[in-house]
Amino acid sequence: MVEDFAFCREIARRANANLLHAARLLPGPRQDFFFATYAAMRLIDDAVDDGFLCRPSEDREHERGAMLADIDNWQGQCLGRTEEGPLPAQVYRALRKTAHCSDLGETPWTGLADAMRRDVREQPMPDWEDFLGYAAGATVAPATIFIYLLGAKPAERGFSWDLPEPPVHYAADLGIFCYLVHILRDLAKDAERSERLVTVPDCLIENAGLQKTGLTDAIRSRDPRVGSLAADLRQRASSHLEAGRVALRALKPLIGRREQLALSGLIGIYETLFDRFSADYFTGMADAPALEVALRKKLLPSQAPS
Repeated sequence: MVEDFAFCREIARRANANLLHAARLLPGPRQDFFFATYAAMRLIDDAVDDGFLCRPSEDREHERGAMLADIDNWQGQCLGRTEEGPLPAQVYRALRKTAHCSDLGETPWTGLADAMRRDVREQPMPDWEDFLGYAAGATVAPATIFIYLLGAKPAERGFSWDLPEPPVHYAADLGIFCYLVHILRDLAKDAERSERLVTVPDCLIENAGLQKTGLTDAIRSRDPRVGSLAADLRQRASSHLEAGRVALRALKPLIGRREQLALSGLIGIYETLFDRFSADYFTGMADAPALEVALRKKLLPSQAPS
């Protein structure tokens, strides 16, 4: 099993996400659980984004059915209903030793699978409610697992949850806030790779006087309308941050000191990035990579107190 968890960690390491740095502060068994589930989610997300959405139109049309079948089989593997699917055997075995022995439940897996199906079907995202529905799977799902691991208690075969509210209650607004910061950070990169990777509702882009097909050129020319779009996204992110803070104030007294450090460090990174985008958006976007590295070193030290 050591090799299986190492395999999962390597998949996660390549993503180099802030969430991974925070998860490394968790005690060992919680880390194993996190990296097993994150690797499973990372693999299907990359298969959709890189292996499907960035391909030419004719290829996508030809492969759409197979990709949807892969998502169905992936969901079955993650829920422990089938061994066969797109996940490597190492990841499946790691899930069997962690998530399948817990009361995490189906919600994170079902939510992410639904979001991935929406991507593969290339369903439009006309308004903010559509975005929130998509985000409930695409970003709240991994956030829910992280929160679960902050508050779950060791049980006979794994972990169990007995806090006053379900994990998604504490994770929802936090996850959406962080996702919006990701969108602000990666807007140029995503637009350049494919307009299908830009998960900003059409109404927000249109309200800024822009079109998704011309977003890359607008960013390159530092079009002030991109700044207007960013300001709209920041305002919406701010409301989720405030709601998330309320939920986290209720959660923190219920979890251990090490878990509190991981949570505070993670949120601190996103809040600082968010504040940086509140000035000049284009400068903030250019500064974000170096700032993120510095924040990880400052807020998420390699050794956490026990």
